[in-house]
Amino acid sequence: MSTPVQKTVKVQLVSTIRHPNVQEETINIKTKGILTLKGEQNYLVYEESQNEKTIRTTVKLSGQNALILRSGGVKMRLPLERGEFQTGSYETQYGTMIITTNTKHLHFEVGRFQVEYELIINEEVAGTYTLELTYTEAE
Repeated sequence: MSTPVQKTVKVQLVSTIRHPNVQEETINIKTKGILTLKGEQNYLVYEESQNEKTIRTTVKLSGQNALILRSGGVKMRLPLERGEFQTGSYETQYGTMIITTNTKHLHFEVGRFQVEYELIINEEVAGTYTLELTYTEAE
């Protein structure tokens, strides 16, 4: 088994959220992270602040599917697979909600990850999310 390779990277995340009957919202985050390569699998880990809480995000990247895990201020498991419905979870102060993703587009190449998916809660589309994640080796 090969030893994982880790690199410090600069991360830029652009997220666009479209909820029904609400104005589109775009979030742009720049931070540093750690890219780990285990065999053919890429893992990107970075932290961000939201409402004065630190959120640690781990993204398992590949060309066909991805998994976004968030912990800290937000706890979420978001599986994404191109052309498929996937079941995940989102923890709130009231308990864990089951969420479903319907991935419309997913593309990964070294340094860049793009995904567009519908987030479905209680069998209704809560919103359409577009995520573009780029990373470059930090100096």
